[in-house]
Amino acid sequence: MIRTVRRRKTPRLGFTLRPARTFSANYVGYKWADSHNIMVGIHMSVVTLRRLTDVKMIPCITLHRRLVCLHRAVGAVRWRSSYKQVPLLTATPVRALIDEPISIKGHFLTPHSPVTLCAQMHCEDGDLWEAFAHYNTNADGTVNLSRDHSVGGSYLGCAPMGLFWALQPAPGEREGLRLRKKNIATPYVVHMSLLDGHVTPRERQSAELAAVTTERWYVAPGVKRIDVRQNGIVGTLFLPPGRGPFPAMLDLWGMGGGLIEYRSALFASKGYASLSLAYFGHKDLPAPQSSINVGDAYFKSAYRLLQDHPQVCADRVGIIGLSFGVYLTLRIAIHIGVKPSCLICINGPVGSTIKLLDQDGRTESFGSDQKYWMYDDQGHVSFRDISLPANLSSESKVKVM
Repeated sequence: MIRTVRRRKTPRLGFTLRPARTFSANYVGYKWADSHNIMVGIHMSVVTLRRLTDVKMIPCITLHRRLVCLHRAVGAVRWRSSYKQVPLLTATPVRALIDEPISIKGHFLTPHSPVTLCAQMHCEDGDLWEAFAHYNTNADGTVNLSRDHSVGGSYLGCAPMGLFWALQPAPGEREGLRLRKKNIATPYVVHMSLLDGHVTPRERQSAELAAVTTERWYVAPGVKRIDVRQNGIVGTLFLPPGRGPFPAMLDLWGMGGGLIEYRSALFASKGYASLSLAYFGHKDLPAPQSSINVGDAYFKSAYRLLQDHPQVCADRVGIIGLSFGVYLTLRIAIHIGVKPSCLICINGPVGSTIKLLDQDGRTESFGSDQKYWMYDDQGHVSFRDISLPANLSSESKVKVM
C-alpha cells in the first residue's frame, strides 16, 4: 500500500520537480530521468537532503530512487571537474587598426599535435580571401604565432601577422582582384579558425576545434571625416581627435583614379590631419574621367586649403604620392610655389608617363599610349617598363649641364 504525505504549505526547496524539462544547477547543468521521465535539477546541499522527505505528493516508495539519483549527480560533478578544457583560440585585441599587431594563440590542445590556423574574410565586393598556416603544438598544448614557426601553408617561419598579410583570393574566386577598402566606416571582419591536423581551408577534413572573429579598422574612434567640395576641390579631410594643431599630409593616389580614403583615415588615426585628393576619374571633376583635366592651380589650392585649416600646423604639411601620384608629388613641390615639409614617394615615376597637353599639367587619356605596356602569359598588364627614364615623355626631361 502506498502512503501519501500531504502538507498544507510546501517549503521552499533546493530543487524542483518538473516533467520533461532540463534544469541547470548553480555551477553545472545536468539532466537525468526516473521511470516516470521526470527531470530533476539539484542544488547539492545538506538542507536539500533534510527536506527531501517533506516534498509535497512524493510517494514513499520513490524516495529511495530520488536518493540514488542524487548520488549519481554528485558522481557526475566529480567527473566533470576533472575533465580537460575544450580548445580555445584567442586574438588580442579583437578590434584594432589595420596596422596594429594582434596576438593569436591556441590553448588546451593535444600536446605535440598538428593543427591548422585559417583566416577568412569577404571584401566589400563579396569575394572570399583566405590564408592558412600549419603548426605543431608545444608540450603544454599551446600554439603562439608570436613564437612558433609555420611549417606549411600560405607562409613559412615565425610570422605573428602572417594570417593577415598572406590573405589571397580563395580558389575559384575572380581573377585579378585587388584588396582596397572603399567604406572606411566599416572594418574588415576576419574569421579565424583552428582545425585539427595539417589541412587546407577547402579540405575541412576535421572539425573546427575553436574560432574567433577579429575586426581590422582604418579609422580610430574620434576621427572626423569631412567631405570637401570647395572652389572646385574634390576630396575628403580627416582630422584626429582633439583640438590640434596637427601635422598634415596631402594624399595623392595613382592611375586608378577616384577618391581613395583609407590611407588618409589611417593617418588621422595616428595623429595627422590628411586630405585625400581626387584629381581624375571622379564624377565631380571635369570630364572626361579618363584623363587629368585639372592643372597646377588645382593642386596648389588643395595644398593651401589644408595648410590654412585652423587645426593644422601650417609649417608641417607634407605630400604623399603612390604610382602616378609620385610624379604629381614631385611636380607640386617643384613647380607650383609651395614648400612642403616632406615628400613621400611610393612606387612611382619621377616624370609623367602620359603625354602632357599643356604646361599646366593636363594630360591625354590614360591608356592612349600602350607601347610600353607589358603582358604576362595570363594576359595581365604590367607597368614596370612604362616609368623607366628612357620611356618618359620629353616634357618630363631636363638637360643637366
